[in-house]
Amino acid sequence: MSHRYGGVGVAVVWLVGAVVGLALLTVVSLELPRAVESERAFKEAVPCRSVPEADADCLWRQPFTVSGIHLWSGRRGDDIHATLTSESGTAWRTGFREDGPVLSALGDGDRVTGTVWRGRLVRIAAKGDVQVTEASPDALPEDHVAMILVCGPSCLLLAVACAWRLRRPGERAWRRGPKLTAALAGALAVAGVIAAVVTSGFALPLWAMPATWLAPATLATTLAIAVGRQTPGERRAREERRGTADQRAVDGDGPVSA
Repeated sequence: MSHRYGGVGVAVVWLVGAVVGLALLTVVSLELPRAVESERAFKEAVPCRSVPEADADCLWRQPFTVSGIHLWSGRRGDDIHATLTSESGTAWRTGFREDGPVLSALGDGDRVTGTVWRGRLVRIAAKGDVQVTEASPDALPEDHVAMILVCGPSCLLLAVACAWRLRRPGERAWRRGPKLTAALAGALAVAGVIAAVVTSGFALPLWAMPATWLAPATLATTLAIAVGRQTPGERRAREERRGTADQRAVDGDGPVSA
């Protein structure tokens, strides 16, 4: 009895998590067009002709003095940040996605050239290297697409699998259909991670991420469908053939009786 209710409880928890994930992904999807437009506007921005008085669309470069550098310590949730002070004395507490290549080579009191766009410090440059800040729109569309690919199909299939399981709460174990659907959800999540890593590692364009995801996702889906279409008789026959082959191997290795 406890095993039966435990299986139902797991399905309920997973279903709630999948629904919450889908809700968050819906918000991310709605933000994606604006993120793409922001990245496009940033790449098309030209240098400012004079000091901007408001949050201008042009790029304004000015020197900053760095202090309070905090690199990633290896602890989960730890952030990377530094304080950049302009010549006018304005302090910008700035976050970064990575330690380098610029921030990790700096010390307190070093000077960098910062780029301000729409009132945000979006990148710094020093010693021939450039590093974007967390406020930069450069990687926002890629982050959104990666999140949608990794979590979207998986959350949807997981929700279907859990709802399928809850249709028969009196059964002890998960049926074959819901179990395969949940396994496919995990496989699609792995495919999304692979696509995000490949796209980022090779600096591929945004459209390459779903294209890279499609191949392993198709393979996993095809395999799940093929396994799911096997009838109980086919599965039993395969298991019997495997058992017979194993028995023959054992008999062949055993001692010969007189």
